[in-house]
Amino acid sequence: MLTSNSSQLAVAASLQSLIKNYTSGANVAGAAEEITAIIQNEQASFLDRNSELTEWLEKNESYSELADMLFDLLMVQFLSAELHSEDYFDSPEWNDIENKTLDFGSEMLNLYLYLSEARETEVEITLEDFLNEFLLVGEDEFQDEYRIYESLIVNEEILDADLTEVREAKKTVKPETGLQEYFVSLVLFFQLVEGAIDLADVQKDLTPFESAILNALLAFQEN
Repeated sequence: MLTSNSSQLAVAASLQSLIKNYTSGANVAGAAEEITAIIQNEQASFLDRNSELTEWLEKNESYSELADMLFDLLMVQFLSAELHSEDYFDSPEWNDIENKTLDFGSEMLNLYLYLSEARETEVEITLEDFLNEFLLVGEDEFQDEYRIYESLIVNEEILDADLTEVREAKKTVKPETGLQEYFVSLVLFFQLVEGAIDLADVQKDLTPFESAILNALLAFQEN
């Protein structure tokens, strides 16, 4: 896992980029500061912070579309702020967290955790490594992951696709996988990291949501 200081830096950078690229206005900086304070409040429990984040979103409905990504960042912060033994993930505390947050978060949490691990192990970040070495989509016991990410697995040329083709591929993603709304940003992220495209070439054609997700991932990876 990342150290506490580097984790806070990466999470804060990702959060700032998420908010800044989603909307504009005088309240952007204040919103980012308020959310950062909630997520990085190590004196509060995970569930208390999640409740506070939920309350903040209820009061600031213009950011509701980002709710799952904000939860993902909260989880990344929690998991990387201190070392957890393998036994912790069988503990009553963790089971309570899992049971009370079943409806929170997105598939981008997997990508955040992959980026954290890749930084620690200094492996090259690629779509192939993410799918095969981190998610283990080729293993029989990980067929749920295969089902979710099948649209990426079967589209072998996706990293060479232009934005129009990526949007067409998005239509094949089953809504129940939870990946559809993040598909464009996810593909573009790996295209950028692997040097297939330049951000300037696609940024202007993205929706605010796509831009926010993509730039949040890039900020996390770069910090």
